[in-house]
Amino acid sequence: MRHIDLLEYRVSAWRSWRFALLSFAAVTFGVPAIFYYCSPIAGHVQWSGTFASLVLVLCCLACCLLCPRHRLAPKLVCLALLVSPLFLLVLCGCSTAPKLTAADRKQDIEFLARWARDCSPLVALNEKHKGIPSCEPLLPRYLEFAAKAESNEEFYLVASQYFNVIGASGHAYLFDEDLLKWSALGQCMHNSDWGISPRRLWAATYWARLSRRVSTRAHPPFQIVARTGSYFTDADWVHNGSLVPRGSQLLKINGMSCSSYLDFIKTNTHLRYDAFPKDWADKHLLIIDEGPAFRGWQVEFLLPNGSTLEAFVPKVPGLPVEQPEHFTTDAEDNCTCLKLTDTVAYIRIKAMWHGPLSYVFDNYIKKERKIIQDFLDRGHGKYKKLIIDIRNNGGGMPEYVYETLLCPFLVQPLTFKQVAGVRKKYLQETKRFALEDLKKLTALYVVETRETKAPPSFAENDWVFYEITRQIRPSERYNFHGLIFVLINGGSWSAADDYADIIKRSRLGLVAGQNTAGGGGAYLAPGVIRLPRSGMIFRVETELLIAPNGSVNELFGTEPDLRLPPAGMPASITPADLLKDPWIGKLINRSLP
Repeated sequence: MRHIDLLEYRVSAWRSWRFALLSFAAVTFGVPAIFYYCSPIAGHVQWSGTFASLVLVLCCLACCLLCPRHRLAPKLVCLALLVSPLFLLVLCGCSTAPKLTAADRKQDIEFLARWARDCSPLVALNEKHKGIPSCEPLLPRYLEFAAKAESNEEFYLVASQYFNVIGASGHAYLFDEDLLKWSALGQCMHNSDWGISPRRLWAATYWARLSRRVSTRAHPPFQIVARTGSYFTDADWVHNGSLVPRGSQLLKINGMSCSSYLDFIKTNTHLRYDAFPKDWADKHLLIIDEGPAFRGWQVEFLLPNGSTLEAFVPKVPGLPVEQPEHFTTDAEDNCTCLKLTDTVAYIRIKAMWHGPLSYVFDNYIKKERKIIQDFLDRGHGKYKKLIIDIRNNGGGMPEYVYETLLCPFLVQPLTFKQVAGVRKKYLQETKRFALEDLKKLTALYVVETRETKAPPSFAENDWVFYEITRQIRPSERYNFHGLIFVLINGGSWSAADDYADIIKRSRLGLVAGQNTAGGGGAYLAPGVIRLPRSGMIFRVETELLIAPNGSVNELFGTEPDLRLPPAGMPASITPADLLKDPWIGKLINRSLP
């Protein structure tokens, strides 16, 4: 009997441990994973919350079924039923439409203007070097727009267009729903801190969803070409059994001449909120979605045979699809390694992250590092050149850059310096713990940070400049001992620009192509601002990085060591098409030093 009792005790203990482990795993890993992966499938955040809550309940019930006699089983069922509504509220965002007065809307626009004047590192430089309209003279106009806005949708268009002037360079965009949800959960778990409460982050999902619903561009179901002030169809179009042949001229739009219609949309639709030149609309003519009730255009055509035809042309939401000179099929995987010749290898990196979940899990870095390592090991050190292609790479996580594309190529420690500037007012007004979080995102391999003298064109009473020293150490070196070429273009951005900048500073390889789009970081990662009344949350650039040639990175990007003539991407990421790429051809034929 004693032996049987002992056996039952061991079985009971095992069940208790199994019960505890399964419960912990279900709550810790199951709910966030389902929440993340169901979001794009469900298409709506409410469904994501429902799925996550359901999974939590099912996991808890499964644990109870596996261990029905466990004394905590009934309590766990009750806990699941109590906690699931909380998860539903959290994951759904708890957001409702704010009721804004004219004074509220004006206060938000004034906040943007004040932030641009006192805290933005780039507004004045954009005006000086890029010809961007000045924010201050535009303020009265946008205050009037805000006061007269008749809906939240209209105010969103007003605020976002004014923000486009402020954020003409660097990281500048409305926080999307995924980023808001993960930021709110990260704030709850003390993993990240933007200086904004989780409740306000969740509330801002209202504006993220609204931004997806607002339609500002539309086009007809046929292509239009402009010729010396006149507009013609570029394809046949059939309307109610009547053919509108290619080459038919558009005479009138909604009873107006083409020039009168263009004047109308520039002054009577949301296009009036755009502070930038509107000449781009002249190329397309039928390009603006005039509002929620807008269905299309009443058009009078002059047919090639000399007759006229009036027809209703339905709108197609979005911008017209431009016909490229050639189509490009990018690699299926984020990291693709190919042998081009017996002595030249090629690596295509599409992004430096795998989406918002990359802020939490970094296994993708180890996985792609292993892909590169295995590929180069199979080469047995025979490659003399390695082309790393980060064209049209929108960036991601700095860790990816260091751990996958830098440390494994080093033979000895590499030290380099960067200089970055921040507005003093921004440092004073941003919460200390939020600043610390922004510093942590750029603090990889930093061994020293000290204040340094501001460049001649920056006022010392307004700016603080820092010299950041980094030392990168070798780690699990790849089997490669040749020359690295990094291909960049105007689509290389953020962390991809970081990589190009470091390669250029350290002379670890040769950067080739066209200037990047900038967006690199050194002292502070891009921060966020929240409009006080509406609650919209925007990502903003917080610093400017001084390039080795003395220019501002966010304005001009990283300049290549070897400038190549403009060229498109290869037709596909295959050896046959890559060998036809003129840029890659130049690198293959370039003599080794």
